[in-house]
Amino acid sequence: MADSENSRTLPAITRREENFENGATEKLPQVIDRRNLLPVAARWLSGRFDATRDQQRPSGPTPVREMWPRWYACHLQHVRATRLRQKLETKLLEVTGGAPIVELRIGTEQIVPVHSFADINRLSSELNAEQLSQARVELRRRRKRWREADQRLECAAAITREQELAHQAGIAGRVMRITAPSSLTEVTAKLHCLIAMQDPGLKLDVAPWPELRRLLRDLIRMEERVAETWDSNSSREAC
Repeated sequence: MADSENSRTLPAITRREENFENGATEKLPQVIDRRNLLPVAARWLSGRFDATRDQQRPSGPTPVREMWPRWYACHLQHVRATRLRQKLETKLLEVTGGAPIVELRIGTEQIVPVHSFADINRLSSELNAEQLSQARVELRRRRKRWREADQRLECAAAITREQELAHQAGIAGRVMRITAPSSLTEVTAKLHCLIAMQDPGLKLDVAPWPELRRLLRDLIRMEERVAETWDSNSSREAC
């Protein structure tokens, strides 16, 4: 599907984080496509749920309108953590010259990459003692350089943080998706969560993903028209 597809315990998210200064009054863009579908949906949902934040609700299970902002805050943290981890991994490879791997020549043509001392031991029948010793020394040296660079850049910590946030966002998203919605806006929020977690790049072209993206867009458009009609009628009644 082309880009012209137009048929298409955590803190609650704050407007500052996603630049939601206009809240619910922000107008939808004329075109909603792959490039802006998820951020547009997030801004729109944030505005709608902000408008109902202070409303009292009966006792019972937490509604989707309260779950979505918390899930989305965690989701954004996970996205940022992923970008940081990718940046640090790239830097780590630049600093060390590559992953801690040693390439061994077997015979005249075969090059075998080894990642561990166990790999070297498995090649003992095809290498002489000097080659084995040099391979172990080189692997040890590269591992030491990798560990030292990793400690400086804190790449391992970034990986751990990314995994923790992915776990938290996954649990929050699954709980929200099995929670019964009480409005079309909550249905829209559940669909946004599903697409953001399963197709974040909006690249899946096998059914039902193109149809689900169009459905998310249609729900937003439909609810926006309903809200505009309601506001228009309320204004006339006030006059």
